[in-house]
Amino acid sequence: MSSLLVAMAITLAAVGSTQSAAKDVEHAVREIQSAFDKGDVATVKARMTEDHVTVLTYARFSNAASQLAVLSDFQFSGYAIDGLGVKLLSDDAALVTYTATIKGAYKGREVPSPVHVSQVWIKRHAKWLQAAYVETPAE
Repeated sequence: MSSLLVAMAITLAAVGSTQSAAKDVEHAVREIQSAFDKGDVATVKARMTEDHVTVLTYARFSNAASQLAVLSDFQFSGYAIDGLGVKLLSDDAALVTYTATIKGAYKGREVPSPVHVSQVWIKRHAKWLQAAYVETPAE
């Protein structure tokens, strides 16, 4: 009986830990998007890996520095997230998916909207960092 109770306690702790990690990732997603919308380079940089990859239908960046250099070329007046889901792949990796409705432009040209978004997040030094961001137009 005591073995069963120990197993149940471990399982409940793991579930609680998973839910907590998923909430931490969701918070990080919303934080980086808010910073991106405001053009807050310092916060965006702090939430991205240096080898970050971004793939959009209208641009591609192979590292954080190349994207941060043109952050002011993104002019968003709205970025609504719908159906955000976090799938933990391990203790330090997560896949995030959602649909975004974007109002704005990149280099003066309107960006596609709505789009399906996929993101890869990794945990480094106890902090969740975005390693990849991909948009695919929703049809």
